Amino acid sequence: MSCLLAPAAQAQLSGSAGLMSNYLYRGISLSNNQPAARLALNYDGAGGWYAGGQAVTGQLVTEQQRNVQWVGYAGYAARLASGLSWESGVSAYAFPRSPTWNFREVYVGLAGNGLSGRLHYSPDYLGMNERTLFGELNGGWMLAPRWQAFWHGGYLHSFDNALSNRAELRFGVATGLHGWRAQASFDLTRLRSASNSRTYIGTSAIDVDWERRLVLSFARAF
Repeated sequence: MSCLLAPAAQAQLSGSAGLMSNYLYRGISLSNNQPAARLALNYDGAGGWYAGGQAVTGQLVTEQQRNVQWVGYAGYAARLASGLSWESGVSAYAFPRSPTWNFREVYVGLAGNGLSGRLHYSPDYLGMNERTLFGELNGGWMLAPRWQAFWHGGYLHSFDNALSNRAELRFGVATGLHGWRAQASFDLTRLRSASNSRTYIGTSAIDVDWERRLVLSFARAF
């Protein structure tokens, strides 16, 4: 969901299945910093409508074992005369073993020339009774045949608790062949001191600067 989708010329169903060394969501680990498996499906309609979702074997720090976490989304995308594409949609996140964390968002996005951006708004982010706005920018470029560099930057702003604010960055490379895709990324997350984000990050530090993680993933498209 990180990149805006251009309207499909015809209806198309796609998906992927894979493994990752850590399931990071906006700079935090929803797999307790452990490997996770992911299955994703997406449907692009001919008229610009799309929908999809994913299931991940995550594990919150408050849970004793792995559980499936669900994400679903639906929206509409269209191309402007300038060649840019815009989109708007809604997404829902579900944690069956910890339903108080369930939340929904609405989003709008714009993309063009290898760069995309989105704004997401939630009235109750992660069930913490906080209104949040998350902005992100994503980009990439080809390094060589079958090799691509990519980057991502995001900032979460809470209207109700400044300690929840955080910034995140990701830089990585990816390669693919015959439907297989592998990527490696270096992820950084900037947290506020004494942030209640520790509820779901699980760190015991009192003062946190930039947290750094190397994330590897391997997937097969179908």
